[in-house]
Amino acid sequence: MAMAAGLDRLADALDALVGERAIAGWVASAADADGLESRAGGRRALDGPAMTTGTLFFQTSCSKPYAGVIALRFAERGVLALDDPIDRWLPEFAEPRVLREPTAALDDTEPAERAITVRDLLAMTPGFGWIDEECALAAAYAERGVLPGPWPPNMPASEYVARLGSLPLANQPGRLWRYHQSSEVLGVLLARAAGAPIESVLADEVCAPIGLADTGFVGVADRMATVYDGTGTRLEPYPVPEGAGTVPPQTCSLANGIVSAIPDHATFLGSLVGVGPALLGPASARLLTTDALMEAQRAVAGDFLVEGAGWGLHVEVRPNGLIGWAGGLGTIGYADPATGRAAALGFQVGIGTPAAERAFDAFWSVFD
Repeated sequence: MAMAAGLDRLADALDALVGERAIAGWVASAADADGLESRAGGRRALDGPAMTTGTLFFQTSCSKPYAGVIALRFAERGVLALDDPIDRWLPEFAEPRVLREPTAALDDTEPAERAITVRDLLAMTPGFGWIDEECALAAAYAERGVLPGPWPPNMPASEYVARLGSLPLANQPGRLWRYHQSSEVLGVLLARAAGAPIESVLADEVCAPIGLADTGFVGVADRMATVYDGTGTRLEPYPVPEGAGTVPPQTCSLANGIVSAIPDHATFLGSLVGVGPALLGPASARLLTTDALMEAQRAVAGDFLVEGAGWGLHVEVRPNGLIGWAGGLGTIGYADPATGRAAALGFQVGIGTPAAERAFDAFWSVFD
């Protein structure tokens, strides 16, 4: 396998982090024309059972590319069109009002210049999403329980879109890139368009076609990796809601709710760049992996997108052409359309911590 040497380098770096007790354990997988190869090290929990390639991880935001792929599969079959207004399936977002300024009072609004489209959700430009400023809209997001976070909404999906749709947009549709809520809304739209629960949609549109046996919204408790907070001098368990990942959630979220084994995630990414069965036709794959943003739309991207990167239809497009995304609880997966290579990593220590940054930095060596 062409990526084997890179996996060796990554394994050495991750084993060093395990030796320092900066992470408990890890799984890494790489896929290319020669097949899939996976490695594991350390333990599922500090002083717990050994990590294995079958260990299950909270993918958190690594779930988002699945939503983009399903939407494009639906577009290929005519279930939807990318420029369809979303109120065709989501009347909660019909005739939205828009704040005159993102920090304005909630009643200081004007009509939307146009409808929100499916393409807006895919590009994360519908007018709702992450807000950095302290303002009335951010406070309303928090009060209604629709702020971005590491876990699926603590309410049924229909209630989520009703609450979000009752609030004004932060900006006109198509103007700015705002993170996260697009993925939650897109999952509800896809379920309604399919006339089926989103868990069935994921199984039928992604898992079955490429043989993913360990991907879904509910995992087996004794196969789950323990999540840690690495912000202190030693690892401490991260607060995980009771039953998260092991009992059916109120919302099966394509924004952050998928639980899977790392080899499955690498297989999924590989399918987008020519490894194994393809989930998308060539034209759809190009749409998915082509930067969909104009420079002005990136104005509020902040630290979400690395310098020089863009956003395709639910994947980051890096300056070197790699496409994929990372999860806030220590998962990452990217693929290279130019070389037909893909890789995924899980270690379940929160993003932004020293250990996570070192693990993420080491991850890129797989592609060298």
